Amino acid sequence: MTVAENHDETTSLRPLYAARLAEDLKRNAEEQERLSSEVAAIQEKLETLRQDQALLATMQEALVGAQDMGDTAAAPTAKASLPHQATPVPQAGKQKTNRARKTTSAKKTAPAARTADAPKGAGSPTLRDLVVSHLGGESEPRSALEVTDALIGAHPDRGIKLTVVRSTLEAMVAKGHVRRSKQGKSVFYSADPAVAEAGQEPVTA
Repeated sequence: MTVAENHDETTSLRPLYAARLAEDLKRNAEEQERLSSEVAAIQEKLETLRQDQALLATMQEALVGAQDMGDTAAAPTAKASLPHQATPVPQAGKQKTNRARKTTSAKKTAPAARTADAPKGAGSPTLRDLVVSHLGGESEPRSALEVTDALIGAHPDRGIKLTVVRSTLEAMVAKGHVRRSKQGKSVFYSADPAVAEAGQEPVTA
């Protein structure tokens, strides 16, 4: 085969190669479009699941709180009282001794009764309290990861997890206690000014 024939053959194959390349490019673009649509659908479904998770966490917390209040109301109130016994009339000397004993017993019982009726002291702060306190002290919105890292550093013994912090933040957003904002694909949270000034989460019905 001569050089001229080779040249003619190469020239005749160029349209075929061009057509194949065009087809491959088209197929590549279609595949990218298909995958992009799937990714968008997955992201939308993920966001829906996160919102559902926040709502379920809020409902669970409200249910547990209502149950705790019911248990507290049903529990009997412990009250200290002096026993009343029918005893024979003591002699003069013994009567004075019994009166002294009763007076001492009454003095000891009164503080005990006040202690039993007094409300228990607040225990360690809840995760929601810690989140509100942290966001209230920040001048700019923070991501769930930043909030988690800060709380872990301040309370290493609490075993704080990112997923729990994110769920708590979303639950507080649903109640209007925390504000959520987006910058691109990132989500940030900031404390509501009213909640930050109060220093604690407001009581809701």
